[in-house]
Amino acid sequence: MKVKELIRQLKEFDPEARVFADSEQCDEILCSFAFTDNGNVVLEHAGQFDVKSEIGQMLDDYLEDGVDETDAYTEMCDKGFTPDVVSWFYDKWVGEHMKKYCEEHGIDY
Repeated sequence: MKVKELIRQLKEFDPEARVFADSEQCDEILCSFAFTDNGNVVLEHAGQFDVKSEIGQMLDDYLEDGVDETDAYTEMCDKGFTPDVVSWFYDKWVGEHMKKYCEEHGIDY
């Protein structure tokens, strides 16, 4: 399948819907894309990379770059790193804090 066809098909769905690898019982697509040397695109799911390290690196980068907490959590949620994902793969307390913050500040996840 080509990217243009994938885009065309995805336009038919709710843009807030979650994306899973095979079914809702499988891993959610978390890291959007990996680009290969030949220009092809590979969708990655939680079983294909170290999600804990990825979340930790994002949080470190946000802190280092001085990104506002609202902007950081909004971006994380948009990428699929929701409070539940943070709780499961990274740290329960951090996930619970993120969930409370998102709810208090109207951030959809």
